[in-house]
Amino acid sequence: MRFTHLGICVSDLERSLAFYRDLLGLELLWRRIFEEPEIREIVGVPEASAIEVAMLRVPGSDLDVELLEYKGCELRSGATEPSRHGTGHFCMFVRSIDALFADLQSSGVRFRSDRAVEMTGGPNKGGKSLYSLDPDGYIVEFHQRPPAPVP
Repeated sequence: MRFTHLGICVSDLERSLAFYRDLLGLELLWRRIFEEPEIREIVGVPEASAIEVAMLRVPGSDLDVELLEYKGCELRSGATEPSRHGTGHFCMFVRSIDALFADLQSSGVRFRSDRAVEMTGGPNKGGKSLYSLDPDGYIVEFHQRPPAPVP
């Protein structure tokens, strides 16, 4: 019917909230610890004792980002290079990608490149993109659209 949210497993929910809510400005909608037995069945991790979840909204959109911290089970990193199948990312449009890069870099955020990269071809020609890494290595892309054509 429609897209509702994307989920990202995190190793430390507080640290991830500091990134997504405090640095990127996503709005915290709700936070809850799920301990009901059906949640373990749904996700297929029977050894988990609980999953702490925070649901955030990307400002100006209907996109929600669900952060999930599994409790009581072994946690393993899924962070890998963007070319590996099974990895993922999501992208947010921004107004001033160079200023955002400088702000986030000064806050200790890691990136896949040393600057915002201008697109030289295709539908995004003239725009700029940047892959950042959240505290667990999940990729968050920022994209500044190409300038509007001058009539």
